[in-house]
Amino acid sequence: MLIWSLFGIRGFIMIEATIENIISREYLEKIIDAWSRKGAEYVECRAEVRKSLRIEIRDHEIKRFDSSFSSGVAVRVVINGKLHFFSISAGELPHANIVEEKVFSQRDWLWSVKLKERESFKDKVIVEEKRPLIDVGIEEKLKFVKNSHERAFKDIVKTVSTTYNEEIVEKLILTSEGTDILLRIPYVIIRHEVTAEVDGKINAARGIWGGIGGFEVMDEEDISKMTDETSKSACDGARARRCPSGKFRVVLDGDLNHLLAHEALGHAAEADSLRVGSILKGKLGKKIASPLINIVDDGRFELNGVKGFGWIPYDDEGTPTERTLIIERGVLKSFMTDRITAEEYGLRLTGNARAQDWTLPSVVRMRNTFIEPSSPDIGYKNEELLQELRDGLLLKTGRGGQVDPTRGVFTFGVQEAFLVKNGEIVERLSSTSISGNILVVLKNVEAVGREFDPPQKSAGFCGKVGLVPVGVTGPWLLIKNLIVGG
Repeated sequence: MLIWSLFGIRGFIMIEATIENIISREYLEKIIDAWSRKGAEYVECRAEVRKSLRIEIRDHEIKRFDSSFSSGVAVRVVINGKLHFFSISAGELPHANIVEEKVFSQRDWLWSVKLKERESFKDKVIVEEKRPLIDVGIEEKLKFVKNSHERAFKDIVKTVSTTYNEEIVEKLILTSEGTDILLRIPYVIIRHEVTAEVDGKINAARGIWGGIGGFEVMDEEDISKMTDETSKSACDGARARRCPSGKFRVVLDGDLNHLLAHEALGHAAEADSLRVGSILKGKLGKKIASPLINIVDDGRFELNGVKGFGWIPYDDEGTPTERTLIIERGVLKSFMTDRITAEEYGLRLTGNARAQDWTLPSVVRMRNTFIEPSSPDIGYKNEELLQELRDGLLLKTGRGGQVDPTRGVFTFGVQEAFLVKNGEIVERLSSTSISGNILVVLKNVEAVGREFDPPQKSAGFCGKVGLVPVGVTGPWLLIKNLIVGG
């Protein structure tokens, strides 16, 4: 593992270091001991080291080429029934007064809390990299990003923005209960934003490829295919006629499946949303969706050996993650929880405590969230779903939007629309949008696919309280009476 400093393209200085070389385990144990002697009922230290590289190219010009390094400790203390949080940078750690009352002013909960009881865990998880990110030269990475960027310029493409990110995250979680978790997870992702124009009509398309692992994730064939598809989508959309508006039977692709599961329903199923009036409050155990579907948030999702971008074996409280069935056969079965909300609402602990980094406390966050068939034997192939649709629209790839978890209403942009007649795709249409009430839409699911799109295509980040990696696509969905367009 390396620390990077940037002095120009050829000026990266690499110094080998591990998290325990940078943040001594001894300091964490001192923090735990000091607060325990002060009377704390619980002490948790989450040490983190983050090393990242970012390259941005816009219209043939390098706009950003830099690295960053961040290290520190997030500390949560329950004392006198109140939960307190403070953070210390690794550089300040040897000089910090770890029991001084003024640290409470950094971030403080104003209500009393109890934590869900659970056993302690000890584990070490180091994700394998076939081509370790630190072993791949800066010149090779820059050349790769440049080549991918230039490849996107074809046909009527006018502008291209390409971003490459890699980050190696190391965590050491120690608690007064005896939990001791060491994690090392590398992330790498590339994204294109392509704009095409014809006769004054402009259309944009995005393409993403990312995953957990080393530089082998950036497979040249996969990235070339993604780049070509993104450029083609932008150009075809610019030439397409306007997508009609109204209520339609539609097939949604895996990216829109994930968008519905994560944005429209998932945030309302995070247990901390119950404090502000989630649309799902009071509905546990009740039927709220079609019996054809399950909705899953899976911390350890893998497909054909590929980890979902939200894969984490332990959450930021040191709780093992799991496959959480939020909805099973249309019935609301579970909320996603951390130790605070699980105890607060009498719910099962699901391992969903996550924080952007060591400067922030963990809150309930999703991981890999998607809709699946409630039974494997009812899943359709994609071609079969189009035959079931017969006449309607095939919609692909989300483009952001808005959602109100308290009312369950949403509006999402859609990058690609296709007219389907007699079960065959006959025409590309312009980009559009979908909207509705999620509890109505979920009851209108008529069929679910069984083919998952590659997880690398929907690698992304959730911005609830800072950014955390989330992911997984899902199978296609057939839905009736979905509102399309304005």
